[in-house]
Amino acid sequence: MAKPGDDDEQAIDRLTLYMLKETYCAAAGALMRMNPQAAEALFQAFERQIADALQRMHAHRSEGPDSTAIALAVGDRIAEILDQAHRRQFEPPVASGAVASGPEDRSLEAVRETGISSEAVAVLADLQRRFPSS
Repeated sequence: MAKPGDDDEQAIDRLTLYMLKETYCAAAGALMRMNPQAAEALFQAFERQIADALQRMHAHRSEGPDSTAIALAVGDRIAEILDQAHRRQFEPPVASGAVASGPEDRSLEAVRETGISSEAVAVLADLQRRFPSS
């Protein structure tokens, strides 16, 4: 098997990031739906861990002379993903007596609007049916 060229490496990196982002967003949405308090605590721990790692990258210059710029760029990119994945925690909760219109409730509609694949939305819908919120 031939070694991938630079264009192939860029495609591999781009698609890997895309798939990880999509999967993380789907998992974050499911966790928020099942247990918002646990999701918030977990998200805060993730963000703290990422911030600590980026700070170490900057302090130790582990990526060479441009470590600070690299850490900031990585932080910006990760922040976009986390903001997208975690944004629903800031939406007002659905009233307890509210009935979903049609086969999808509001949280699934919000997830669909993020642009994740229909397969990921189907997995979330299945999780919601299996583990309905109280």
